[in-house]
Amino acid sequence: MNKNILAIIISVLIVGSAIFYVGTLDEVEVDQLGEETAEESGEMAELIDCLAENDLVIYGAEWCPACTQLAESFGGYESIDPIYVECAEGTPEEARRCEEETKTGYVPEIQIAGELYEGATDPASMGDEVGCNL
Repeated sequence: MNKNILAIIISVLIVGSAIFYVGTLDEVEVDQLGEETAEESGEMAELIDCLAENDLVIYGAEWCPACTQLAESFGGYESIDPIYVECAEGTPEEARRCEEETKTGYVPEIQIAGELYEGATDPASMGDEVGCNL
């Protein structure tokens, strides 16, 4: 067999093997990340449930950048639904709650059992404040 043809065949096999290996490696990394993400989201859901059980409420407005950042730290607005009250574009019930329950008139406002919380606004700190150590 011609040396050039043999060299081309070997090169194709090596490159093909390398592409297959890298593709497999990427799939493993994605699977591992997916497992971690699912585990983390489960832990966050447990934390949110615990915060709700301990009467932590976040009053906010979706147009507010600080509110959005806070919601995203918990996994998004859908995730914090059990502890979140939308003051700007929510339901009439939410608007009434904001009017009657907020103390500062500014969002985000966080309360624990009706008392203003002014500590750190990351999920772990709020969890520690009410004893939700997950």
